[in-house]
Amino acid sequence: MKNRMQDLDFEQTVAFDKVQDYEFTRRAAQRFRQVVSLDSFEDEDADVIFHYLYKEMELVSFGDHLKRYIYERAELEEPFSEVPQEVYRDIILDSFKETFTPKSMNPTTTKLSALVNNWLNQASVKRETVFLLGFGLRMTAEDVSDFLTRVLREQDFDFHNPDEVIYWYCYSTQHGYRSAEELKKKYAGLQPVAMENSQVLCSGNLCLDTEEKLLDYLARLKAKRDDPMSERSQAFQEFSRLLYHAKQIIAGLYQHDEEEKKGDKVWTAEKITPSDVEKVICSGIPINKMGNLKKMSASILARHFSQKRFSRQRITNILSHKLPVERFDLITLEFFIVSQEMEDDDPFNRYKHFLDEIQSILLRCGMGEIYIVNPYECFLLMCLLTDCPLAVFSEIWEKSYEEGEE
Repeated sequence: MKNRMQDLDFEQTVAFDKVQDYEFTRRAAQRFRQVVSLDSFEDEDADVIFHYLYKEMELVSFGDHLKRYIYERAELEEPFSEVPQEVYRDIILDSFKETFTPKSMNPTTTKLSALVNNWLNQASVKRETVFLLGFGLRMTAEDVSDFLTRVLREQDFDFHNPDEVIYWYCYSTQHGYRSAEELKKKYAGLQPVAMENSQVLCSGNLCLDTEEKLLDYLARLKAKRDDPMSERSQAFQEFSRLLYHAKQIIAGLYQHDEEEKKGDKVWTAEKITPSDVEKVICSGIPINKMGNLKKMSASILARHFSQKRFSRQRITNILSHKLPVERFDLITLEFFIVSQEMEDDDPFNRYKHFLDEIQSILLRCGMGEIYIVNPYECFLLMCLLTDCPLAVFSEIWEKSYEEGEE
């Protein structure tokens, strides 16, 4: 494995490619290569990965990303690590005043200075906070897109959401928050215009460089606002496809398991329930007396994995549209599928195949590429380079709860 690590070039395939990266991505990529190149990785893979995640991996917060962005934009001269938070706070406060951006999109009695300090210290923030910062800091549409997909790890601009279309237009044309509010009022008064086709439009094939073109698009969007075709439903379709594929694999596993087969029972994908999916994918997570997965807070990797597990409740809520599909869901399912269908393949080939497949899926869903700085995504990539990815995946989950109980 060691002599193949030079091919794991995350700087070219993942995240910010600029020299002014301030080492978040490059440090993560370098440490990834070092860990999977260790002599002990092949024999003690789960222990090595767990140790790296819990003891060594750098957790990069939203606040850190925001500071890095401001550091670059403001062309600060002192070393990045030596800039006090007050400098960033004052830059944000001054910029919000200059751009006449409100302190919140919703009524609040909290002072802007307190909100700014909170943003600079937060591990994560809500989507609307990124949009607000986009106006307050005069971000470009590309800047905001990076924060949505790589920092929040959510989908890119939703071009079937009128507010997000308006925000994108304003960032692209450098119009401020007041212009966005005026455009929202104009949208409210638009007469819907029926669209000639059901093609999903996204920024890649839109040319909204004038207000006239924007309002024309919004009028067409308003006519099909209830149409299920959207960025989010694209993610739902991908989720449904991957979930069915996973169920087919699980049905095959059950069919060859004497305890599950129970005589002449024939397992099919249709017979696999969300509980079955949880049982297989989350086999390393302990169960409580009620038969549910133990609380995420009991795991010492809770922060690393953003409080998410692929539980039956999560699956059921997504299928009933109570929860949106997130990149976590798609990445977990694709990891499971590849780990099973390529279980006997060369680890490096398995890893490359996974990256090819998931990058394409995430792109179709507007969710941005795999990001090595994200602990959960780094974790799955490391597992794929072991001899038994799913077994290592489960063992590390199990360890995280055992360590959390100590």
